[in-house]
Amino acid sequence: MLVIVVVQQQTEPLEFPAAKVTKENILKNEQFVDAKERKFTGASLAYITPWNNRGYDLAKWAANKFTHISPVWLQFKPQTADMAASCRIEGTHDIDRGWMADIRKNNSEIKFVPRILFDQWHVDELKQFLLSETWSQRCLNDLLNFLQRNQFDGAAVELWMQALSVGREAPGYLTELFNKWGEEFHERNMQLIVPVGAPLSNKMEMTGIFTPDMFKMMPNVDYVQVMTYDYHGTIGVAPYPWVENTIRLLVENVPERAKDLMIGLNHYGYLYNDQQMDPVQRERFLEKLKEKNARLEWDDIVKEHRLITSEGRIYYPSLTSVESRIKLAKAYDVGIAIWELGQGLNYFTQVL
Repeated sequence: MLVIVVVQQQTEPLEFPAAKVTKENILKNEQFVDAKERKFTGASLAYITPWNNRGYDLAKWAANKFTHISPVWLQFKPQTADMAASCRIEGTHDIDRGWMADIRKNNSEIKFVPRILFDQWHVDELKQFLLSETWSQRCLNDLLNFLQRNQFDGAAVELWMQALSVGREAPGYLTELFNKWGEEFHERNMQLIVPVGAPLSNKMEMTGIFTPDMFKMMPNVDYVQVMTYDYHGTIGVAPYPWVENTIRLLVENVPERAKDLMIGLNHYGYLYNDQQMDPVQRERFLEKLKEKNARLEWDDIVKEHRLITSEGRIYYPSLTSVESRIKLAKAYDVGIAIWELGQGLNYFTQVL
């Protein structure tokens, strides 16, 4: 099914238009952290990874900018050695309670929702898990008890993309499972966030990974976080028209559920050339930006800045591209989820 590109939703004027973003300006100001109250009023989640200390610091300094923090600490692994199949929680050594306490001092209303990654599951195990109410319920009980014991406020459960390997029937099982899990999360006064893949391909065709009907079938899920930083193409990391069409597709017929959707915002970039497509984080981007012959340009089609270098072209977020997508989220009344804090420039906090 081909999705027609529609007229863009009118958004507010930008505080940081493309003309204001220059190589010199970035290098001069990128370390600035805006710790004031947030400008964006929708749900605002930041993923934090244990291998990126900058993310830990930024989350602490700019805690007021976020409603949710999702540390990428934990994995849910299958445990089938005994007669009673269950799930084993790993990664607990990464839990940093002191850091959590520091953030809560800066923002007492923030919710900690660690990502729970279904990791190292064979296809047969995933299928049995989805089919077995006993197995899934046992894992859910263990998870809820663990979250409560560790003073978390819920979880972002990453199972959707892994479970698609089971086959076409997987989405039906997943919507039923997550809707039921949402009920039980709410009984414990916790929130459930479900990350899903993008529903549109780079040709604006339905992928079948996630659909509006699936969104409707999970009313008990607090937030569906769509990975609009997972674009498979060579022009831009997350082209603006693709992001907007994704939002419109999911919420056009259920505007009352728009607030339950989070769009992914990339805080990383990619280097594209004829040989490769390499991820680019803050340090590498700044290093390339300092090169005398590097040229910074605005791509008005995808609404992203690109840096033309001797190695190739680098699409990396800028104040303009991040603000454009936040204004878009505001126009559609959806939330945002940043992957991941610390990979981007500190001064992106100005538009949050």
